[in-house]
Amino acid sequence: MKLLKNLKPIKGDASFRSFYRKKTKNLSSIIVYAKKDKKSNLLIYDSINKILLKNNIIAPKLINENYLKNLIEIQDFGDETIFKRLNKTKTNKTK
Repeated sequence: MKLLKNLKPIKGDASFRSFYRKKTKNLSSIIVYAKKDKKSNLLIYDSINKILLKNNIIAPKLINENYLKNLIEIQDFGDETIFKRLNKTKTNKTK
């Protein structure tokens, strides 16, 4: 998609969505593009994030949406994964 060509692709999600990092000056955000199920896929993704946030669970907040072009823009947490964070803190590990 032409709109996504200047963005850096991010790997690591097994869904039908594609993730891209958008950088402007000192700010960074994530563009989520839905190839399949388009608008409903993005609405579900955003709804789950809102439920997580409401329950004090860290999740990216919605910054912008363009459902007609099958994409949303969300908060960027950087390259740190949950696995990396748990490994550093040694919390929530099973025995």
